[in-house]
Amino acid sequence: MRNLVLIFSLFCCLQANAITGDSLNYLTAKDTIFLSIGPFGEKYFTHEMAPKQTLYSLARFYGLSLDELRYFNQGLNPSAVKVGTQIKVPVPNRAIKRYQAFDFREDEHVPVYYVVKKGDTMYRIAKHHFKMQVEDMMQRNSLMDHTLKSGQQLHVGWMSLFGIPDSLRHEAAGPLERKNASLKKNYFNEMSRHREREHQGVAVWQTDNKNSTDFYALHPYAPVNSTVSVYNPMSHRTVYAKVIGKVPETAYENEVIVIISPLAAHLLGAIDSRFFVKVKYHK
Repeated sequence: MRNLVLIFSLFCCLQANAITGDSLNYLTAKDTIFLSIGPFGEKYFTHEMAPKQTLYSLARFYGLSLDELRYFNQGLNPSAVKVGTQIKVPVPNRAIKRYQAFDFREDEHVPVYYVVKKGDTMYRIAKHHFKMQVEDMMQRNSLMDHTLKSGQQLHVGWMSLFGIPDSLRHEAAGPLERKNASLKKNYFNEMSRHREREHQGVAVWQTDNKNSTDFYALHPYAPVNSTVSVYNPMSHRTVYAKVIGKVPETAYENEVIVIISPLAAHLLGAIDSRFFVKVKYHK
């Protein structure tokens, strides 16, 4: 039976069947992977759990820990996973073979496609998302020009039937964690010069603003241009954000201790516009 992958992005979902594999395999030679990319560069597909498959073995097959798998699947309860449960699986760029080497074996790989969404350009897909030459992308897909339409499928490469070794991954949260690493470094540098303080309360973010590309925060006590650490006890995640101003006293109640950017909220796994956090800062 031919299996397809459900296309998933954080804000766009296309109708398709998810990969199921079988009781022994998470990928088979008949599978085709269709990827979609979220607004922060994450590449995903969806796996639908089949009989005798476990979350642990799924995570191991794709080079993830259970904690990392939970990061990409908000509200996932490992004890409640059953046949038919759909699990989002992130795919690092390094796991996609964009060109066939001399020892490439087609029977050991599945094709990987990207599904075009509104606003995509050939240049952005090829160069930014998949690190390929535009000419190579066009030639592989027999395209005469750069014209694209939503829903169009572009063949971008192949992925191994044997899964993704953890050596091909950098950090659990991929590009977001790497983007946040420099702020984390700043935070610990500040620790040597100032006293660390901590308090807890409500964090606020604008759920209708999806265009943020920076980690920033408004905080009542931390100096402007310093870095704060924000911890979400529900997701057990921490994000570091640059302080760009104070929390407006007249706009929020005293319980609001920090306002964070949508990107920071996303990395923290926030769902609601208000949620409980613990904040550390230096002063």
